[in-house]
Amino acid sequence: MILTIDAGNTRTKWAVFDVANAVVASGTLFDAAPGSPPAEWALCSLAVVSNVAGDNVALKIKALLDTTGKAGESLKQIWVTSQPSGFGIRNAYETPHLLGSDRWAAMVGARQYCQQHCLVVNAGTALTIDVLQHEAATATHHFIGGAIVPGLQLMCQSLVQGTRNIAQAIGHSGRDIDFPRCTEDAIYSGALLAMAGAVEQMAGRLSRVTAAPVRCIIAGGDAALLADKLQGGTGIGDIVIIEDLVMRGLLVIGRDTESGSWMR
Repeated sequence: MILTIDAGNTRTKWAVFDVANAVVASGTLFDAAPGSPPAEWALCSLAVVSNVAGDNVALKIKALLDTTGKAGESLKQIWVTSQPSGFGIRNAYETPHLLGSDRWAAMVGARQYCQQHCLVVNAGTALTIDVLQHEAATATHHFIGGAIVPGLQLMCQSLVQGTRNIAQAIGHSGRDIDFPRCTEDAIYSGALLAMAGAVEQMAGRLSRVTAAPVRCIIAGGDAALLADKLQGGTGIGDIVIIEDLVMRGLLVIGRDTESGSWMR
């Protein structure tokens, strides 16, 4: 079995996959105090980790993994970093290894579900919108760039914290409605509109280059909310929600390692 760990800005999530690539266990670790490793980790032969949460979180995860293997031995580990190319993707980032490992893993995962031009969107603490242009002749995806926008909660919080009058007006959590008539609803609805608009802009740019509708693969905790806003959006073809897309990409990397073709 393979253990995948996605240490993000807000949470550290994990999942255990069996030989049929089905999730047999999953959970969340608290970054501040992860505690003891879950019992299911001891069933695994390999751990594949994406960490964008910093060195302190990395040390805590490693401490857990170092006592997780059989007979108290360290579990074999891969700490993912973005590559110039691999897994059918060419990475055009100016400095490839500076691309977030979670974004790289999400694109690796997305390629398993998409053999066409697509946006890989992660709607979490931050909203990332990464563009994969498909080259049919070589069956290769070219990562040509992407955008980062504050996520839903971060966008709402920044307005509340940065504007005194709005902070004083907040009385309840906002709702998404077409024509907001109170401050809370205006903030919440506006944040969703801004997120959807950013995705639509990127989809429109790609569709003008490719002259074809763009598939949108969305992951993250706010994936369903964003997908609902994007229905019928400019330049967007079909929309697919895969909430654990980063985990799926980490699994692909882990399977490649098991087969001996890591980083081919």
